[in-house]
Amino acid sequence: MIVHSSVLYSAVHANASQCAYGYRPYIDTATNALNPCFVALLGASVGSLLVVCGLWQLAWLLFSRSDESRQFNKVLCKQWGNLPPRRVMALCAVSLQAALYAVQLALLRSADTPSPHIQVCAVTVNLLFVLCVSLPTQYFQYFKSICALGNQLFFYLWQCVLLGFLLAQRAAHWPSDEYNMLPGTLGALLDAALCLNALAILVTDLAAYQPHSVILEYYDQHNMFHTVNVFANYTYTWMNKLITETYDNGKLKDPNHLPLSPVDLNIKGLAVKVEKNWEMEKLTRRNSLLRAIWKTFGATILGAMVLELTKDLLNILEPQVLRLFIKCFSTLPGEFTYPLIHGVFLAFTLFVFNIASTILKNQFFIIIFQAGLGIRGTVQSLVYQKTLRLSGAARADYTTGDILNLLSVDVLRLQRFFENAQTIVGAPMQIVTVLISLYFLLGKAIIGGVVVMVVMIPVNSMLSKKLKNLTKTQMKFKDTRIKTITEILSAMKSIKLYAWEKPMLKKLDHVRNDMELDNLRRIGVAENLIEFAWNCVPLMVSCSSFLIFAYVSDLPLTPELVFPSLSLFKILNIAIYEIPSTINSVIETNVSMERLTKFLLAEEIDTSFIEKSNEVPAEGDDAVEIKNATFLWKSKKNLEESLANDEEANISSTEVALNKIDTFTAKSGKLTCIVGRVGTGKTTLLKAILGQLPCISGSDPNSPPKLYIRAEKIAYCPQEAWIMNQSIKENILFGRRYDAHIYKRTVKACQLLPDFKIFADGDETMVGEKGISLSGGQKARLALARAVYAQADVYILDDVLSAVDAGVRKNIISQVLDAETGLLRGKTIILATNTLPILKDANIIYVMQAGRIVEADTYQNVTQDNAPDSILKALIQNFETNSASDSDQSKASSDVSENNSDEAESAKDLYETITGADEETGDASSEDMEGELLRRASFATLKSIPLVDVTKGNRKTEQKREKMEVGRVKLDVYIAYAKACGLGGVLLFVIFLLVSRVFDLAQGFWLKYWSESNEKSGNNGNVSMFVSMYALIGIGSAAFSVSKTIILLIYCSIRASKNLHNNMAFSILRSPMQFFETTPVGRIINRFSTDIDAIDTTIQMIFSVFSNCVLDYLVTILLIGYNMPWFFVFNAFLLVIYYYYQKFYMVQSRELKRLTSVSYSPIMSLMSETLGGKNVISAYDQFYMFIHFNQQRIQNNIDCVFTYRSTNRWLTIRLQAIGAFTILGTALLSLSTVNTDRQLGTGMVGLLMSYVLSITISLTWIVRSSVLLENNVVSVERVLEYCKLTPEADSIVADHRTEKGWPMRGTIQFKNYSTTYRKDLNPVLNQITLNIDASERVGIVGRTGAGKSSLTLALFRLLEATEGAIFIDGIDISKIGLEDLRSNLAIIPQDAQAFEGTVRYNLDPFDKFQDEELWEAVELAHLKPHLIRLVEGDESDVIPSISDCLNFHVAENGSNLSLGQRQLMCLARALLNKSKILVLDEATAAVDMETDQIIQDTIRSQFKDRTILTIAHRIDTVLDNDKILVLDKGSVKEFDTPSNLLADENSLFYQLCQKGNYLPQKTNDPKANK
Repeated sequence: MIVHSSVLYSAVHANASQCAYGYRPYIDTATNALNPCFVALLGASVGSLLVVCGLWQLAWLLFSRSDESRQFNKVLCKQWGNLPPRRVMALCAVSLQAALYAVQLALLRSADTPSPHIQVCAVTVNLLFVLCVSLPTQYFQYFKSICALGNQLFFYLWQCVLLGFLLAQRAAHWPSDEYNMLPGTLGALLDAALCLNALAILVTDLAAYQPHSVILEYYDQHNMFHTVNVFANYTYTWMNKLITETYDNGKLKDPNHLPLSPVDLNIKGLAVKVEKNWEMEKLTRRNSLLRAIWKTFGATILGAMVLELTKDLLNILEPQVLRLFIKCFSTLPGEFTYPLIHGVFLAFTLFVFNIASTILKNQFFIIIFQAGLGIRGTVQSLVYQKTLRLSGAARADYTTGDILNLLSVDVLRLQRFFENAQTIVGAPMQIVTVLISLYFLLGKAIIGGVVVMVVMIPVNSMLSKKLKNLTKTQMKFKDTRIKTITEILSAMKSIKLYAWEKPMLKKLDHVRNDMELDNLRRIGVAENLIEFAWNCVPLMVSCSSFLIFAYVSDLPLTPELVFPSLSLFKILNIAIYEIPSTINSVIETNVSMERLTKFLLAEEIDTSFIEKSNEVPAEGDDAVEIKNATFLWKSKKNLEESLANDEEANISSTEVALNKIDTFTAKSGKLTCIVGRVGTGKTTLLKAILGQLPCISGSDPNSPPKLYIRAEKIAYCPQEAWIMNQSIKENILFGRRYDAHIYKRTVKACQLLPDFKIFADGDETMVGEKGISLSGGQKARLALARAVYAQADVYILDDVLSAVDAGVRKNIISQVLDAETGLLRGKTIILATNTLPILKDANIIYVMQAGRIVEADTYQNVTQDNAPDSILKALIQNFETNSASDSDQSKASSDVSENNSDEAESAKDLYETITGADEETGDASSEDMEGELLRRASFATLKSIPLVDVTKGNRKTEQKREKMEVGRVKLDVYIAYAKACGLGGVLLFVIFLLVSRVFDLAQGFWLKYWSESNEKSGNNGNVSMFVSMYALIGIGSAAFSVSKTIILLIYCSIRASKNLHNNMAFSILRSPMQFFETTPVGRIINRFSTDIDAIDTTIQMIFSVFSNCVLDYLVTILLIGYNMPWFFVFNAFLLVIYYYYQKFYMVQSRELKRLTSVSYSPIMSLMSETLGGKNVISAYDQFYMFIHFNQQRIQNNIDCVFTYRSTNRWLTIRLQAIGAFTILGTALLSLSTVNTDRQLGTGMVGLLMSYVLSITISLTWIVRSSVLLENNVVSVERVLEYCKLTPEADSIVADHRTEKGWPMRGTIQFKNYSTTYRKDLNPVLNQITLNIDASERVGIVGRTGAGKSSLTLALFRLLEATEGAIFIDGIDISKIGLEDLRSNLAIIPQDAQAFEGTVRYNLDPFDKFQDEELWEAVELAHLKPHLIRLVEGDESDVIPSISDCLNFHVAENGSNLSLGQRQLMCLARALLNKSKILVLDEATAAVDMETDQIIQDTIRSQFKDRTILTIAHRIDTVLDNDKILVLDKGSVKEFDTPSNLLADENSLFYQLCQKGNYLPQKTNDPKANK
């Protein structure tokens, strides 16, 4: 190649004399033809470059060492001679091209007149390329490349262009051969043949290339993107199939199989890289998330920035070409010395610049999207993984709303910043290069502009600082709002039971409207002030530059200087405008980066003191052991930062979770029990064993604390069962493989089989978010079944027996926990419990008091007389139930078995359906089964999660898929949004928009008038008048532009956002519970976060861009068409093409936008669900499974977003290419007026070209913004969908208002009452008929799932009647409003909820009561000592005041209170409600028996004149009630006094008491025994 280049160099310089016109481009100033030697020189130069590139690409193809290349080499070796006919034809065409070049070369050499050597050299280079590059490439690429290689595509495209021009020039000057390389007809035929054959080769490779089938199979097997040729890559034709398919179907055919991306977007792999770099940052203590991201994606971002900077350089060169083009229209003598074809070439140069700029811009986007979406996905994954490792203290600092906001706001802001990072380098570089370019136009006059920009920097800095503070505040307000919404949604059932919708809405309204939107208004004003300041910068730069030029230069300021300068000023305007937006972006991103970094550096669970061994110890050895430990709420490091270094002296009791746990052991294969009153630390001790709490030394400060765990696997059941939003079966398996025998034994032992018969879909029943469709007992047993199925070595169970009835409890003890008969025999069990009968089976019992272990003994020891001072003995003696004798217990067990036999027999079919096993397998011997149960089920293989489940499930309880509209957004949505905006604001915006556009147009015409005046006069006259008028018009334009934006934001956008948010919040709080049972919380939060964020800012911004672009386009078309009427015809043709592309794009973009929104909700839902079950996931060591779930959901979302953005690129490349043709058409039409009566002047050409150069952007953004507007109006559509949810019955029915003090008596009557949770499910209450008298106390009993809690829901109308009615004091409750009903009933619900805020707010959100009344309720509920201890700590001598206690801050969801303490708070609420009817739904399930007894005494004394319905699993708590209601499978089985029911040994109530050992001891009196 070096030799060849030297030959070319010699041909140019040694043989110039052979060229009649040398190497200049044109023949002369009048002839419209190119010099043949110049054409040959151009062809030889480009050809030489393509030869070098082609040989390099061919070498890469042949000698690549990639895996696929080695595979394809094998195919080449085996089938080198086996070519299909299509390949043979392609090789023949290339050979023909070589033959034609050989003939052409021979004719040049044999001509009578010696041909110039440069022409011979040009043909030789072409022949060399075809023989050495094209021919071997055509052969080898079939075996080794999936697409046609780019070198020959560019070569044959170049040949088509060059030969096409030569043919046109030959035809234009026919019959003269003066300007042809080869004269005569033969030369013309050769040129035509070469051109047509080159075109055929090009088209064949572009449209009909097919590689070897092995290559296609390899790419498909490895799920690799089918790489496309360079032109298909530039034009995004790989999207054509999806776009046409979607258009034909009107929707996406298969959302789960979107096209593979041509870039690396494998989130799982990228997350590993980012995590590795982040860990390195933490090790080096730099803690820079930015650096970790840059190390992973920096090279990609830099590559994209190079493309963008190249594009910016082309844009800056464009005005210089425009200047030369305007000169073509000058009529002054000596101004234009080129032929008219020079103007044509300049027009084509502008066209090529625009095409190149378009390609570079779109390639920049595809690369930067790779980085941006990679950053988005990996940081979301990092946040999720960090969530799983957060310590308890850190979790308290970050509420669910905070973490969800990190995902929905901060991560997306980080993504957008990096996707626009090129402006950080590009904008300053553009400013510098524009100023250099302006210097060549205006000389030293640009100094004035530089001074103006320097002066504006401190002004912008001051405004930006103000904006930064407002942005930080806005993020806090968003966090608070999302946190409030999350809390409301989590406690929706309690809110409805208490009729607290109004205070909850008021709280949300304050955060949203008074804080967030008010701050958003301030941000809008600040941003627009910055925009106004920076809009004035280019105006002042141009004014100062023109003013100085007019005074210091002898040259007149003519159109050829003004309009190129104006184009440069527009570029300068964009660059300068990007600076404040970039600064704002940097500020916002810095805030988000700080928030994310702080979260990722938050305290993690400290496991340094834990020693874990996978070797299971022998039975009787220590499996779990704690030595010399004091557990804290916050880590030692955090405390040392806030306190003195002497930790023991400074750590107050409020910082200590468990104090001086010097010895705790749990023996392998034994049951260890933990007991104590409410708030004494039972649950906390279990969390400590799980490693969830930080630890310091206990009694011996010189000895380190230790926690020994000798087990491979741990299973954990929390006090509040954590249930996944999946089927019952999936909840039990929890990521393990399905084993029929283990599963069968598990569900039977955990007493779930009868529930499976009740459930509509058996064990495939979907339980809803947090198991919302299950009762408390069902959730507890489901969590226990998950633990049993895991077949772990150590079981940590937190009061799993409190939520089930006595009979079920006894069966669970016998079949699960019993050391001889239970499934967990031989397992290490640590049980925190308030159920005393289980203590008899314990190996050792620990008693907790005020966070300490105060006693540790066995049941047998403490029941003996030699332990008189034992706390445990007193507890057992005071509250032990009257147990039957051993023989009676034996009989009871026998009876239980007999009673259960029918139930088991009836469940037999269901049994086999569940397990898939036949009867023979199901009856395997117990020994075999024991062996089976000892075998732990392995973890299941993790599979990909589909974005949309396209299979139609037959489950009745199938969770509703998120609704996704089909087709165009309906007109009703736009009308609804316009009404929400207010028509007055919209009208005002339109007026200001039109006025600002008039000012813009006036600026252009004023410059035209000024420059043409100077051109005619030959000097710069009336400078002050021209400049001052120009400045005045510019300031007016900037002022009106900013004003319209502020009007649009404040009077339209924020108003609409406020109205829509308020309506959606109201609608959701008024929705029935069925909505929340079938809708994940994350899906609702997505509407309140992502969709509301789009309505807050995005829609108004897009609408502003759309309106500006439409006016720009109309002004441009009218201006050009008025001067050149043929342009209207040309533009009409282009509009047809625009419409053609838009109709395809509209359908695809709209569907993908909806799918993108839908795909984001599962990420939020999983995060919300994970935050609630973090401890369970950690205990089961299922991090990998949930990280997989998260990354799969992120991957689905990223794939949707990338496909959506690729669709935008597909449209943009086409529209901008058409825009480039518009520029070409305008330029050529302008040239057509030269030397005619209608020749355009330089001023008008300058004005027209300055407008048409921006038409590409305008037309593209008209289509893009119109589609973006519709896509973002999808957010309005989604919000409106939730504004129109089917509500509950009316809150207030004006015609049926209750009297004050209703109910006066408290009578309740059920008449043939039936109800169901949903229409497609079986009834949960069936034909209930009963009467409850005033002041009657009724105990409601029955096995778990019998319908006890459903009766409560029916009374409060959370379930509506399907048949019959309920009457209270003779009033049909279905006739009155829900608020009247619920606010006049009192309840202590099963799910004890607390809200973030003060204790006062939790007790009295309506502010009805005085502090004294609240404190009295606190005292009666026995919450007082707990509040005092929480406020001041045990070691303080100062007793806190009533106000201090009532102002104690309750954390989100009451996380700083135990479950028992929250139940006491619910009791205090009930005490404040003076209703005549009180419902106790397992009111004391989570408290110890001593506290339970005290609460029962309080209820008896304080509620003695009320009608009380008590749902109880502890039957002894209702034995003294007036009546007992026994429910079974939703029907009333018995309703009578306790004495009457106990007198009948065949009654269900008698059997329940017998199972739970609640029967009175029998006497020797035969009558009594009867």
